Amino acid sequence: MTIGHQCLRFTASMAVAGLVAVLSTGCSSVESPSGRQAVPIIFDTDIGTDVDDAGALAILHIMADRGEARILATMSANQNRWCAPAIDVINTYYGRPDTPIGSSKTGPSPEEWYHDSVPDYPHDLVSGHDAPDAVALYRKILAAQPDRSVTIVVVGWLTNMAGLLKSGPDSSSPLSGSELVEAKVKELVSMGGRWPNSAKNEGEYNFRMDGAAAHKVISDWPGKIVFTGLGRDVMTGGRLVAEAPKDNPVPAFYRNFFKGHKVSERSSWDLIAVLYAVRGLSDYFTAVSEGKCVGREDGGNEWIPGAASNHSYLVYRMPQAELAAVIEDLLLTPPLR
Repeated sequence: MTIGHQCLRFTASMAVAGLVAVLSTGCSSVESPSGRQAVPIIFDTDIGTDVDDAGALAILHIMADRGEARILATMSANQNRWCAPAIDVINTYYGRPDTPIGSSKTGPSPEEWYHDSVPDYPHDLVSGHDAPDAVALYRKILAAQPDRSVTIVVVGWLTNMAGLLKSGPDSSSPLSGSELVEAKVKELVSMGGRWPNSAKNEGEYNFRMDGAAAHKVISDWPGKIVFTGLGRDVMTGGRLVAEAPKDNPVPAFYRNFFKGHKVSERSSWDLIAVLYAVRGLSDYFTAVSEGKCVGREDGGNEWIPGAASNHSYLVYRMPQAELAAVIEDLLLTPPLR
């Protein structure tokens, strides 16, 4: 039985109706310690197939608590029924239960690590099938934002991004999807690819799961794309599982994954993408931008050296162990609520 907090049941129509208030006021947060303006973020995930998605959303909420980010929406590229409720569980725990949630109606639908624990924590969204269509929600939210202001961070497949590019004018905006992206999106951060190149027929998972979408976005995105692709050797989650309070759902998701894979830590691919999306290069990374990415429909990628383009990919500046400590400290930070 789902445990719900004391508010109205979440439905797709209610979510869309409530957007006006969310978009006009943003999410509550404290002033950023750096004094910088909070980064408006849309978080897009394939949550369900791995556990670093949950960790990535958790640290995004903590950085929002600190005034570093403003979460406009959370989207699932995975249309499995459990995935959007898992997002709702995390949003609710971190004190943002009304954050809009969209779900793909066309993407793949695998799910392994969340359904065993989702019913144990407060949330309202029963099934991803009840969530608004992600592409329509993207259009509504982007249309309401200032020009060139929004950062989209995709830590899974590029399914929703391809759908957004293909979308046409609607009641939210007279612009095509490509025009709307060009007008409103400052930067797309994609956790995808193997850099500088992936071997033939060995494309990186996030590109390979929807190769046609990755090819479309890499080829046609009308703005800046930063590919992260880092994190294999940045291991986190062990301290989270050992030290976090029992009412925190994120370590429960990690425990499910750890038990299934017989491991005690997990690579931090998605968390690094979120860290960059909010804090930029900082002392963590440097970027390679002399050239461009070519994406194949099999999910492979190739970096073509040359003049600087709207593509770049990250490389480490901070030692991986130090970066892991930064991330684990964020994971263990309690929510403001």
